[in-house]
Amino acid sequence: MAFQQADIFDLPFAVASFDQVFACFVLEHLRDPLAALSRLKLVLKPGGTLTVIEGDHGSTYFYPDSEAAQRTIRCLVDIQAEMGGDALIGRRLYPLLAQAGLKHIAVSPRMVYVDSSRPQLVDGFTIKTFIAMVEGVRSQAIARGLIDPDAWEKGIRDLYRTTKSDGVFCYTFFKAVATA
Repeated sequence: MAFQQADIFDLPFAVASFDQVFACFVLEHLRDPLAALSRLKLVLKPGGTLTVIEGDHGSTYFYPDSEAAQRTIRCLVDIQAEMGGDALIGRRLYPLLAQAGLKHIAVSPRMVYVDSSRPQLVDGFTIKTFIAMVEGVRSQAIARGLIDPDAWEKGIRDLYRTTKSDGVFCYTFFKAVATA
């Protein structure tokens, strides 16, 4: 086995080379996820399986609820869309796989539920993954006029509020398995 890096739209593999292909958190960053799935299907052997895992930033909900936090998250979704990606792609996996000609498609939501009884998830997922990702678009969101600095800071504070002892944070990933 060897590690290889390649362009998903120009894979250096022969048609029908693989029994299984796994793609995780890739499609959300692509301008043409359907073309990427079609290309991945080409390298699968007949009957081979494709497993795709993607998130959906619009699936977040939390306690205490906060319109400011939702607005701040929406900035990430909008910026990713401006860049040609789709932060809501998890909900589109079934139609995309079907359009790519895959069969026997099974999509299942995988919720991450986080409260203070799970301190590893509070730190590792809510703070260091999700909130950090949202915080990463602060300057772009403000520069584009999507949100003003005070509203941004309130939204981020409210997201951090979900990590306190009585807070709850939920996010849904989608896992899809299909055959060529």
